[in-house]
Amino acid sequence: MKEYKHLSASDRLSIYHGVQEGDSIRSIAKTLGRDPGTISREVARNKTPLVYLPDTACRQYKERRKHCRPKSRLSDSELRTYILLKLEKGWSPELIAGRLRKRFGRTLVHHETIYKFIYDSEMGIQWKLYEYLPRGKRKRTKRRGRKTKKCAVKNRVFIEMRQREANERSEVGHWETDSVLFGYRQSVNTAADRMSRFTVLTKLPSRDAEATTTALTERVSPLPVKSITADSGPENAEHEKISLTFGAPFFFCHPYHSWEKGTIENRNGVVRRYRPKETNLDEISQSDLDDIAFEINNRPMKCLNFSTPYEVLLANSVALRN
Repeated sequence: MKEYKHLSASDRLSIYHGVQEGDSIRSIAKTLGRDPGTISREVARNKTPLVYLPDTACRQYKERRKHCRPKSRLSDSELRTYILLKLEKGWSPELIAGRLRKRFGRTLVHHETIYKFIYDSEMGIQWKLYEYLPRGKRKRTKRRGRKTKKCAVKNRVFIEMRQREANERSEVGHWETDSVLFGYRQSVNTAADRMSRFTVLTKLPSRDAEATTTALTERVSPLPVKSITADSGPENAEHEKISLTFGAPFFFCHPYHSWEKGTIENRNGVVRRYRPKETNLDEISQSDLDDIAFEINNRPMKCLNFSTPYEVLLANSVALRN
């Protein structure tokens, strides 16, 4: 099959001379090495009321080419509205595209198309849609883990002793925990299940070990607990008490190896989108934190095949009971 090529200005000039001399369409087509249908359509579309003129034909051809580009997927108002609503909720383009694919069984829109819409479209520029991206930045940047401070926490068991199921994320109940710091001696305890990424947020009355122990034992106890992983911060000094309460081992990351608890570090970053570091926690209630956790746990994740943390936790908790 021959590759189709558009007629050039010289081709149109040859057509003009052929028409003027009274040559047939087939004769002109043979001279140019073109299909007679191509020449016939060219003359019919671009001739003036009196005669075919090459300059007029070129001008009309260029005008048509301006409008023959394929329409963007986001020209569909219903799809565009859905994307805008999810962006406002803090969903990333990958989550939006993946959730649509999971729902309809096919790709409705690629995440790069959404990025182009955000950065390049008139609406995206005018509305500054980049501000709705998860990190709120114009450019994607590498994330750096937060270093942990040295602390004399006794009887630590390091992460290399953690169960294979926890490392492979093959079952629910293996938790990571951390403290997200705010203002002057204010903090929120975060706990996330490694498999499902289900997150629990608890406002702490203080940064000490007693407050952290109470938060974990009271707030996480209704859920499956098979292990807990944390850093060596002073808030985890009562790890043996927590381990005894849950009947589950407590593991520690190595100093300055925050990536060893990457799940909770990622969830901390998500929490920061809702409440930046300068937030005054005196103005935030536990109910407010529960609302944030609800939204996080009901947002699909690419690493979960675009299911939500709640869906994965629920499905695997039911499987454990059975």
